[in-house]
Amino acid sequence: MTDFSLYLVTDPHLGGGPERVAGIVEQAIDGGVTVVQLRDKDADEQTFRERAVEIKQVCDRLGVPLFLNDRFAIAQELGCHVHIGQGDLPYVQARQQLPAHLMIGLTIENMDQLEAVIADCAQGDIALPDVVGLGPVQATDTKPDAPQAVGVEGVAAMAEVARAHGIASVAIGGVGLHNAADLARAGVDGLCVVSAIMAAPSPGEAARELLEVWETGRRVAQPRVLTIAGTDPTGGAGVQADLKSIAAAGGFGMSVITSLVAQNTHGVTAVHTPPADFLDEQLESVFSDVTVDAVKLGMLGQAATVRQVTGWLRTRPHGPVILDPVMVATSGDSLLDPDATEALLELAAVVDVITPNIPELAVLCGEQPAPTFDMAIEQATRFAADVGTTVIVKGGHLTGPQADNAVVFPDGRVHVVANPRVNTTNSHGTGCSLSAALATRMGAGDPVDKALDWSTRWLNEALRGADALQVGSGSGPVDHFAVTRRLLRAADATPWQHLRIGAPRDGIITPSGTQSPVPALAPAGPYTQALWEATGDVLGEILDSGFIRGLGDGTLSREEFLFYIDQDAHYLRQYSRALATLSSRAPDASAQVDWATSAAECITVEAELHRTYLNKGLAETGVSAPSPVTMAYTDFLIARSHADDYVVGAAAVLPCYWLYAEIGLILAKQNHAEHPYTDWLDTYSGEGFLAGTAKAIARVEAAMAGAGPDQQRVAAQTYLSACVHEREFFDQATRRGWN
Repeated sequence: MTDFSLYLVTDPHLGGGPERVAGIVEQAIDGGVTVVQLRDKDADEQTFRERAVEIKQVCDRLGVPLFLNDRFAIAQELGCHVHIGQGDLPYVQARQQLPAHLMIGLTIENMDQLEAVIADCAQGDIALPDVVGLGPVQATDTKPDAPQAVGVEGVAAMAEVARAHGIASVAIGGVGLHNAADLARAGVDGLCVVSAIMAAPSPGEAARELLEVWETGRRVAQPRVLTIAGTDPTGGAGVQADLKSIAAAGGFGMSVITSLVAQNTHGVTAVHTPPADFLDEQLESVFSDVTVDAVKLGMLGQAATVRQVTGWLRTRPHGPVILDPVMVATSGDSLLDPDATEALLELAAVVDVITPNIPELAVLCGEQPAPTFDMAIEQATRFAADVGTTVIVKGGHLTGPQADNAVVFPDGRVHVVANPRVNTTNSHGTGCSLSAALATRMGAGDPVDKALDWSTRWLNEALRGADALQVGSGSGPVDHFAVTRRLLRAADATPWQHLRIGAPRDGIITPSGTQSPVPALAPAGPYTQALWEATGDVLGEILDSGFIRGLGDGTLSREEFLFYIDQDAHYLRQYSRALATLSSRAPDASAQVDWATSAAECITVEAELHRTYLNKGLAETGVSAPSPVTMAYTDFLIARSHADDYVVGAAAVLPCYWLYAEIGLILAKQNHAEHPYTDWLDTYSGEGFLAGTAKAIARVEAAMAGAGPDQQRVAAQTYLSACVHEREFFDQATRRGWN
């Protein structure tokens, strides 16, 4: 399905002349424009053709569809889509004249015009317009003779009718940043702009701003998602898995049952299909009462059921539709009537996204299953172009260390989502779960590529938690709420245990419940020995965290690593200030020099991080500001080094040395030349950092030895608090981006 989110209509006068239009179009597409319409009413046929060829080259190269304004002969010659107004060729004649594979857009100025074209198409058995431009929203200088403005309310009313008939819609006329959010909530599929981009000093930036406001306005706090599928009594697949996935992805789930399936973790034993009229009753009960922000289609079973559901989707308003073409269960059991394949192909052309696994994609294409991910993408590219529907390629059925997913758009664009393979036999219901999560994120307003990014990341963690569920003795289900539970634990505001229990009567701090491993860098005396013996619990949690495990084996996502690097740069900037303060307060010249040297090294390392990672086009996170976790840690260090006794400040900064060194040495055992994060592993296991850490341990030992008992206890608690801040700092990258 075509993405109409940001539709640009060109105007050579607003753009500063015809010769500048192609450049503006390219910048606008780079900024997020998804559809372009060439409008140049003053140009003769030959001139218009030349300009259309130029713009089409840009659009084809960047994968964006091009509509021509009422130039049918040129459109047919160049293979472009067409947009017509109310004063141009009547729509029914236009549709009969243009090849079926080319889209037609139609300007709609009021409800009467919309209802009339729908009626005319029904009477003549003609395909409805692919997209309608609804408006004008308000009076505009670009069309001084435009009809009366309909406002956001009028656009919303027409968009609802268009949506009910499967017609995409964009708001036109007076559209800009001032009303983009309101229009996003009005139910249209996109914004159609002229001057907002053509007359902008930076067309790319103008497009980005419009798209950001549009996407923000489109977001639904809790999308209402309907799953239409079969059941699974053991809860791993079917509507049971769908409802869990919808909830985990932030939606409110509803279900309509197509088939009652007797299955468990070993396979399917029986399928019962309720009467067709009962399916109608279920669908009516939902659509007559609830706004449906997204639909996920699962097991449909029979050709009659497929066509029955298709009919409902054609006639009722709803959000994006994601089809999981359930044909074969993981166990190998067939879940689709042989006669239903043709009906399913018809349905594939109606939905927005289809999510076949490798064997199902092969069946849909009439080919053998693809043996590689690249070949699967090639199959999906052909299929997406043939049916005009976006296809998700899933690499789970393939072999190798990666199980990547990809979005394949009908125009040939491909968005790959890296996904490290999880070695588990408990993968029952992964297809259902991914599709339901995808539907939920799209129902919330995410474009399909961002929705797949989120859903892939979520399902990967659900698979990593699958073995611990211990549901069934066959291929068990995934842990749908693994992410939810982890984030709830991270959000717990209960004071840290070492602060609740306070300091012991004997000694300076209570040893941890988990025995601390033998450190590679030995304590410098009894005080740092006590600190290390209190570190076991926190160090164990850090080593077991998803971030550190992924960093060690190289499966940590690029985005999470870059977020960590960005935060590390912000952290080091403040950490160096804490070290400089300790230098000014140190009791002897040697400690002053060592702390000052360490402060200077932090600034050097921060600069190197920016040079190596953040200034070479690798800063893809779009953050470049300290997170709440980073600020909490750095504010803690600044406060302890400035406001408390010297020994307390020294203890506060020690974990950043000692824990990093011990973790770096542990991870170094997994390092190799092809490791994606080999530079980081080299830095924190290198001789220079280890030598600096040993000196820091000695300085803290000396400071503790020279302090009184009360100071020692406060310093020890502060050290352990800094260890917990380290745990939070490492873990934060895996908490980002779940909203």
